[in-house]
Amino acid sequence: MATARFHMMAKPTSYRCNLKCEYCFYLEKEEILGDSQSSECVSATSKQPDVMPDPVLKRYVRDYIASQDADQIDFSWQGGEPTLAGLDFYRQVVKYQRQYANGKTITNSFQTNAVAINKQWAQFFAEHQFLIGVSIDGTPDIHDKYRISVNGKPTFERVKRAIELLLEYQVEFNVLTVINDQNWDKGAQTYQFLKSLGARHLQFIPIVEVE
Repeated sequence: MATARFHMMAKPTSYRCNLKCEYCFYLEKEEILGDSQSSECVSATSKQPDVMPDPVLKRYVRDYIASQDADQIDFSWQGGEPTLAGLDFYRQVVKYQRQYANGKTITNSFQTNAVAINKQWAQFFAEHQFLIGVSIDGTPDIHDKYRISVNGKPTFERVKRAIELLLEYQVEFNVLTVINDQNWDKGAQTYQFLKSLGARHLQFIPIVEVE
């Protein structure tokens, strides 16, 4: 008897993030669990604290593949901010996926604020055909209203540069936009602007409450 299929999202860095978006519900976690935020810039080879340990990662990849009876299996990586795990973490991900694939096709999706994406990340995503979701809320003034770094700095230009790199390396991506009190009445403007950046697939998620 075939088992029911299910889809799992992994958060290898838990709630940790290199942004401090004012509407993010994860900010409340700091009050409960303590502030373990890392530096704003993450080295591709650094060993970050509070990241899924390698034995757990190996077991997760192995067991998730074994639990699925489909020919294609998608791994979803989210956060917090998944780039905080470092690029070497995802090299291990791909290594274990190949080790345990057992003839199945493995795909990866990756939701990110994109501020840490550089050429090394873009090359890796292209080589291993990751599908990237980029969080961006519209034009610079709208995006930078809420999506700020842990140091209170705007992030739009860094996200724009990341999108340019994804396009340069032909990485498949979509954009995710939070609808808030700054852009709810600017639908056409926001849509056209995101398209002008090169986005072909767009998602819009309304926020529950904005003061």
